[in-house]
Amino acid sequence: MRSDGRAVETERQGARALREWITGERRDYARVFLLEPGAATENVEGVAGPDDAVLLPVECGAYDGQGAAIRYSGILSDAGDELFIGDRGVELQDYVAAAFVQIVGPTAVSMVDETGWQAFLADADLARRTGVFPSALLDPRVLLADRSALTNPTELVTPSAIRVHRDGAIGLGIGGEVVGRVDDLPTLLATPVARSASLAGAVPADVLASDLAAREWVGRYLLATDLMKMLRLANGAATISGFGGAFFEDHLADAEPLTADPFLIETADVFVLADTTTLRRRLLSRPTAMVVAATQTSSTLEVAAERTARQLGVSASEARNLCREALTALDVHLGRRTGASYRADGVEQ
Repeated sequence: MRSDGRAVETERQGARALREWITGERRDYARVFLLEPGAATENVEGVAGPDDAVLLPVECGAYDGQGAAIRYSGILSDAGDELFIGDRGVELQDYVAAAFVQIVGPTAVSMVDETGWQAFLADADLARRTGVFPSALLDPRVLLADRSALTNPTELVTPSAIRVHRDGAIGLGIGGEVVGRVDDLPTLLATPVARSASLAGAVPADVLASDLAAREWVGRYLLATDLMKMLRLANGAATISGFGGAFFEDHLADAEPLTADPFLIETADVFVLADTTTLRRRLLSRPTAMVVAATQTSSTLEVAAERTARQLGVSASEARNLCREALTALDVHLGRRTGASYRADGVEQ
């Protein structure tokens, strides 16, 4: 039983590490290294720290470095590949194909070329315009590969999802840029690169940056898909403000909600404020929902209060108090000005 318990915990640990390597999003580990079959371990042993994870082929020899050493079988390079950690497996699929194949288990969906990138943008634009989200991204078994590159592609960060190729090349994520050779690993790990480098195999950095600059809401779009998974919402079951239209349209909004701000949801009979970070949900009255919507899509308290006063027919001072209460009691924030450049955490640069 004790041995079985260790095996289960190892699988869970491995699943967390693999998830972070696929998405590029940090939760439990500072960095995750994946060594391809045939790749030497020596250089990784010298740089991996206690907060890192190292994914090693089962046939690889002894590993003497720091960090969580996790064994895997299979491979994750091309569409159709599968990788297993114990009995837990994940399949790799092309983004375009994911809409047409039956998802039968954990699946990493990757944009392998510009066709996949354009398909991703088309799906995002459709969701923004109509509130209809791509079915693959609503499946709780699906992970979008290199997701961390999409909210701020030009941000410079040190590599955290590292692929050690069998020939000694060092790549980023599933199919990202090759940044050097294994002999230079200490230097490579200390050298910041643009987040977009993990998608270099699919789309040129300048194209990706331009496409996302025109869609500052993509990070929020991805969180909206998380929200629908969290609440088990199907397309058409509810309206998420900002996707398929605003909660109310007075043509005075001058801002977008911050990426991670709580979402305002309207169903047939209730309004809900849902936070994908804290997982908290609150029922709102229609007037309170209106205050939240005005606050999140205004760049200043004055703009929010003016819009609230117009919609609710209250005095300017009362409207200002209502907006302040939304900011403090409901943990929502004023929006970011449309067209500004922002970090992934919503702070203006």
